[in-house]
Amino acid sequence: MKVFVTGASGFIGSYLAKELLRQGHQLLCLKRPSSDLYRLGDASRQIAWVNTSDDWMAAFKAFRPEAVFNLAWDGVSSKDRVVWSKQVGNIALQQTLLDLCVECGTRKFIAPGSQSEYGDFEGVVDEHYPTNPKTAYAAVKVACSDLLHTFCDIYGIAWYWFRIFPLFGPYETDRWLIPSLIEAMFRNQSMDLTLGEQRLPYLYVGECAKALAAALQVEGKCGAYNICADNARPLRDLVTGIRDAVNPDFQLNFGALPYRYGQSMFMGGDTTALQKNLYILDTSSFDARLKETIDYYTAYYGKKQ
Repeated sequence: MKVFVTGASGFIGSYLAKELLRQGHQLLCLKRPSSDLYRLGDASRQIAWVNTSDDWMAAFKAFRPEAVFNLAWDGVSSKDRVVWSKQVGNIALQQTLLDLCVECGTRKFIAPGSQSEYGDFEGVVDEHYPTNPKTAYAAVKVACSDLLHTFCDIYGIAWYWFRIFPLFGPYETDRWLIPSLIEAMFRNQSMDLTLGEQRLPYLYVGECAKALAAALQVEGKCGAYNICADNARPLRDLVTGIRDAVNPDFQLNFGALPYRYGQSMFMGGDTTALQKNLYILDTSSFDARLKETIDYYTAYYGKKQ
C-alpha cells in the first residue's frame, strides 16, 4: 500500500515507519529540512522523502497515497503545551492533508491523540469517557479529533484516532522520565522525588507502532481508540529498578518533593475496543524491553562523559 507519513523522524513516527516498511508498504514521508533521521538508521534509505520547504503538496498528489499517518505535531515539550498560538497551528496541517485526501481519493487517515484529552482522572477510562482538556496541547488534540471525525464522515474517509498513554523505548526525547533519570545518574549523586506511589501503565513504543499500523488491515471500525499497557507499575519500583541497573550508589530521595495539586495516582486506558477491532497489545516482554531501553541510554549517556 502507498502510505504518506508525517513525523516519521520522531519517537513514535520512526518506529511506525520501520513497522510499515517491514510490512511491505511504500512510504513517502514529509520532513523539515533540518530533521535528524538518526532514529531510523538504515531504514531512512528505504523511504522517499519530501521537505516542507519543497512543493510537498504536489509530491503528495503525484504519489496518490491510499492512507495517511499524520504524526507531526508542533509543540510537544511541556513548555510549549500551554502556548495556544503554537498548538492551534497544528490544525492547519491536518486540514491541508484532509483536503489533499479528498482530491486524491485517499481512503484512510490515521493520527495519534493523547491521554491528556481526558484531563485529570483516577482509574481506568474507556473511549466514551468525556474529554476534559487542561492545556492548549490537549484542547487542540480534542479539536483535531472532532474535526477529523466530522470531515471524514462527510467525505467517506475511514478515520482512526489513537489516544496514547505513556510509552517508553530507545530514542525517546531526553526530557522524558527514563532518559532524564539515567542522564541524572551520570551527572549527579542524587535526585529528589515524590514518594513515587503513582502507578504508570508504560507500553513499549514498538507495540504502539504495531497498533497504529493495524488500522491499515481493517475495513471500517473507525473511531477513537486508547493505546495503553495493562501492567501498570509503581513509579517507585520502576525508578528503583533503573537505578539498580545503572548506578546502585545513586541516591533516590523519595518524598523530598510534594505531589502537585490534584496529582492522580493511576491513569489508565481501557483497550477493549482496540483489542476487539484492531490489535491485541503484547505487554509480556516489558522486562526485556525495559532492559533494552536502559542499555541504550546507559551507552548513550556514558559516551558523553
